[in-house]
Amino acid sequence: MPSSRTDQLSLHGIMLLFGLTAILGKLMTISALLVVCYRTLIASVFLAFIYFGAKKHHINRASIFPLMLVGSVLGLHWICFFGSARMSTVSLSLVTFSTTSFFTSILEPLSKKVPISKKELFLGVLVVFGMALIFNFERGHALAILVGLFGAFLSSVYSVANVNLAKKHSAVSINFFELFGAFLFSLILIIGLHFYEPQTIIPQKLDFVYLGILAILCTVLPYLVLIKLLRKLSAFSVNLVFNMEPIYGIFLAWIIFGKAEKMTTGFYAGAALIVLSLVLNFIWTQKKPSHF
Repeated sequence: MPSSRTDQLSLHGIMLLFGLTAILGKLMTISALLVVCYRTLIASVFLAFIYFGAKKHHINRASIFPLMLVGSVLGLHWICFFGSARMSTVSLSLVTFSTTSFFTSILEPLSKKVPISKKELFLGVLVVFGMALIFNFERGHALAILVGLFGAFLSSVYSVANVNLAKKHSAVSINFFELFGAFLFSLILIIGLHFYEPQTIIPQKLDFVYLGILAILCTVLPYLVLIKLLRKLSAFSVNLVFNMEPIYGIFLAWIIFGKAEKMTTGFYAGAALIVLSLVLNFIWTQKKPSHF
């Protein structure tokens, strides 16, 4: 089914909501690991009512484990994502996430056993150049950048895996089992790290508000829509628009955190390259396929 402008607008709406996630994660007093654990618990419980309330969403048992495995990848991605923001700034964490398109330009063709598209690789490399420029001006945050880049790679793996899953299962089924898988993964890490003292795991009053917004408005709603969009759009197209997440997120971070989010000139030059990749992709996708 071909995509439409409405699909593209919906995708950008999702990115705006995703842009809030790092901000909400940084506002909370609990650790990045606990943010992911609570987020996925609330979201999976919410989805459980929808999944078990309608038989049309039910899937066979053999499909549950693969979905939960993909969910664990998503959970680890979020841990890296929030962790990077805690180690540096929301802006830097969001921009490292933009390299997802580069990883996808390689992983998606490999998964489909087709040649790597020169267009997609070029756009992905353009994003990498932007990231390299930012790294050059933000050397003091090297560890945060590396954690963010690993998280971007995991995000690419997650999206590529879901392209095939979206064709087999409903959005509710996929999100319920993946988010539940992410919850179990984060819970196992918490227990394994012996990080379960009452004074460290109980959220503060405002944390509950932030977690509610993060779990429902920034997780359940956008991911249900995203799975449906993956039936019409390629993983690369989706992940390229994901590059708008740092732009939206940085703008929101400026409003909330003020001068604490101000970055160097190199940062904005790198962000400009990312925006350029989006513009080029839009122009090329409006034309007939070529042999670029």
